[in-house]
Amino acid sequence: MLGKLLLIILAVLGIVWLLRGARRTGGDADRTSRAPQDAGALQPMARCAHCGLHLPQAEALLHDGQAYCGRLHRLAGPRAPYGRR
Repeated sequence: MLGKLLLIILAVLGIVWLLRGARRTGGDADRTSRAPQDAGALQPMARCAHCGLHLPQAEALLHDGQAYCGRLHRLAGPRAPYGRR
């Protein structure tokens, strides 16, 4: 009895897993319609004024002439350099 229940649960989980995988691969049509970006192309980088993370300038949030990696760091503002805390 317990073995049958475990087998049914595993079968249902397997079907759900397969359906989720099929749904993910179905979304690739949208990706191919966009122009592919050259992975080897150099992009200008920016440094987060709060944590120092380097990220593509196109993804940085700019505020008062400073670049930030995210909204929370933009709200926190620039951090003092190490050794001057």
